[in-house]
Parts: sequence; C-alpha cells; structure tokens
Amino acid sequence: MRAFDLPLMPTYHTRPMPNGWSKPRDLAKLAEMRARFEFEIPLGDLPGIPAEFTLAEGPVKVWLQFGRERGVPVADVKVQAVLKPQCQRCLGEMRLAIASESHVAVVDSEAQAANVAEEIETFLAADGHGTLAALAAEELLLSLPLVPRHAADERCLEAGTGAVNVLPASPGAVAVSEETQRPFADLRALLERDRN
Repeated sequence: MRAFDLPLMPTYHTRPMPNGWSKPRDLAKLAEMRARFEFEIPLGDLPGIPAEFTLAEGPVKVWLQFGRERGVPVADVKVQAVLKPQCQRCLGEMRLAIASESHVAVVDSEAQAANVAEEIETFLAADGHGTLAALAAEELLLSLPLVPRHAADERCLEAGTGAVNVLPASPGAVAVSEETQRPFADLRALLERDRN
C-alpha cells in the first residue's frame, strides 16, 4: 500500500515561504488590533539595503508593536543585527552591531506626513498597506553609517598585509594633521612694519 509514499513524480526544492513579512498588510487594521510581531528575517529579505551592507552574522531580529495615537496608526519598531561591511579606511572586514528602535507614524500620503510631530519618524504606506519587512528595513537603514569604518579607538587592518595597526597607520598622517596653516599669523607684524 502506498498511501504515505510520495507519488512517482519529480520533486523540487525551494526556500520556505517567509513568515508573512513580505506580504502586504493593512497596517491601519494592525494598529486597531494592537498587533505585535517578533521574528527573525534574513538580511537579504529586507528591501533596499545597500550592497555594502548585505553581509551579516545572522538574521535580523525584529520587534513590531502597532497601535494608534491621535487617530494615526503608529508602530514601535526595533531591530537588532550584526553586519559585516568593508571598512572604508582599511578595506578590511568590520563588525557593525546595530540596535535601533523608533516610534513610527504610518501615513498614506506626504500631506499626512507633514502633520506628524517632528520627533516621530514616518513610514509611507500607499493605501495604508505595507510589509513588515519594509518597516524593519527602514529602521535598519536609518541606523547605517554613511561610510562604514572602524571607530577611532578600534583597530584597522593594514591594507594587503593582514597586520593590525591602530590608526593613523603612518607617521606622515600625524605630521599632516599637526601642521596647521595660519594665513594671518604674521598680519600684525606686517601692519606694524607698514606703519613705521
């Protein structure tokens, strides 16, 4: 009896369907329900992440809490991730820990966004619909540095050697920063000389 056997046809393998984070949802309805979500999402499933930030040590952790304030749908959005971009100072890999949270007003037009208090971030959802992934992606994007690089007190790899150096890597860099140009330093002496 073959009741529990697979049929004699080729099977295919595919990535599991996401847990609903990429499906457009009625965010106003989620706000009315005071819906709460907690999930982990692969960094590659977040829309709009720049190419230099596409490597991570694991999935992005996301917490969303919807509600309403003054008739406007809002969401508390929190993300945590550890990204591995290339340091633009030493061109070595760096570890960038992100832990960010914002209170976001969900608006369906630029006009509605203009009426939101300045201290509240806005998320534009056409027709009130948007994805949970897009909300998480926007929060992550707001936390990314313009230029990824090790902090001043961190160590950078000297390009091409793999050796670790504390920046500045060369004495010439110190000399340039210490040399201060003062174009008007001798102005008083010149003025006094002209008077005499």
